[in-house]
Amino acid sequence: MNKYIVIVEAEHPPQVFLHDTIPNVGKVLELKAEELPNRVTAAWLAQRFNLSRKTIIEKIGAFNKGDDNKHLYDPREVMPILENFNVIASKRGARRKN
Repeated sequence: MNKYIVIVEAEHPPQVFLHDTIPNVGKVLELKAEELPNRVTAAWLAQRFNLSRKTIIEKIGAFNKGDDNKHLYDPREVMPILENFNVIASKRGARRKN
């Protein structure tokens, strides 16, 4: 039997309980919640939001809790900003050439 990992990112936890049986899928054996660390690096944010480290430093540089070499951020402050930026940035596209 194989194990599969499902990651859900939402405002509220999903209504799935331990030992529930999901039809045509299987049984829920384990539930975990991600805990955010107190400070995260620009590289951690870059990996999570699929942006470059340079872009993150430019956009949220005012929230830097570290020094100029070690960019550290409070994830609870900067993640809403980056989520909104990601939505705005994804709407842009290459200009059409006529």
